[in-house]
Amino acid sequence: MSEKLKNRILPVTFLLFIFSFVIAFVLMPKKDFSESEKRVLAKFPEMNAESVMNGKFTDGLEKYLSDRFPLRDTFIGIDAYFGLSLGKTGENGIYNAKDGYLITAPSKFDESKCTKNAGYIEKFIDRTGLPSNVIIIPEAGYTLSDKLPLNHKEYKDSAIFDCVKSKIPSAKFIDVRNAFEKNEADTQIYYKTDHHLTGSGSMLVYDEFCKATGNEEKSFSLIKSADGFYGTTYSKSGFWLTKSDTVEIYGCDSKNKYKVTIDDGKGAKEYDSLYFEQHLEEKDKYPVFLDGNHAFVRIQNENLHNGKKLLLVKDSYAHCFATFAAENYEEIVMIDLRYYKKSLNKLTKEEEFTEALFMFGSENISTSTDLAWLMM
Repeated sequence: MSEKLKNRILPVTFLLFIFSFVIAFVLMPKKDFSESEKRVLAKFPEMNAESVMNGKFTDGLEKYLSDRFPLRDTFIGIDAYFGLSLGKTGENGIYNAKDGYLITAPSKFDESKCTKNAGYIEKFIDRTGLPSNVIIIPEAGYTLSDKLPLNHKEYKDSAIFDCVKSKIPSAKFIDVRNAFEKNEADTQIYYKTDHHLTGSGSMLVYDEFCKATGNEEKSFSLIKSADGFYGTTYSKSGFWLTKSDTVEIYGCDSKNKYKVTIDDGKGAKEYDSLYFEQHLEEKDKYPVFLDGNHAFVRIQNENLHNGKKLLLVKDSYAHCFATFAAENYEEIVMIDLRYYKKSLNKLTKEEEFTEALFMFGSENISTSTDLAWLMM
């Protein structure tokens, strides 16, 4: 082979490589949602004189091309595992931990915001007079510290727990950390590919709730399971070779019947089950519990008439828990302040609740701005 030909091979190969990606970009179908990353992909930016001049068009175009890059998921995975080979502990705020766990790195503890949020809860309890309980779910990295890589940031859950306990004296604080510590060795409390509690982990929370509130601890058994669950930490990490989780659904021998009403402000819809099994066919199976995130969910136990009506102000950590607690209450109304923007004070007057439970993940209670809606 002549020297001249050799010198041409590299640039020609490079041009063919670039050209093939251009063709792939043009011909491949354009998705609007990434199943792997669980997010909406960037849309093609609006082009006009103003957006071009102020740089918004070029910024938007860069995001659009990055999101639509051919084989993007493959390259994200390659980059994630290449980072591990260089000694990185994880990717996109997710630690690649021991025993197949993908664990969210700790969020920055904002004591001022945590104090404000706890204060909103205290003022709401004082205004409504409802007997109230508070449960904070610690981050997986705090509970499973033995699974973390050696080089990791410090989790501030202890400070968050202390803040909440001291700022909400009107409520009973139900501390689940001891129960988690006692059972961590023989119980999978958190999913490995998701930040939520497993069915077994949520049952531990339910048991602690019953002990603290005087509710009868009902007996539950496994009624259904589904493999192939890939949750939020998996989707953010790029560690596509991680083994999937199994979602487990537990039921009570009472065989109570339920009516579930979901209202996101566009008209209420009624269902006859706590479990939405169509989600078991999806990659993210956690919405099997009460259909995932909604502004307003009413659970009515049609076989129970004890007059107990619970207001549950929560984030998504409460979804699986509520399927257990439903056995003890004639009615539970779940409010997610990320989506519910009506007056909660008005709702409490209309509904005549007998008690309230505030249940949040430690990260949310210390960073959320949505608890201010408790003042409405």
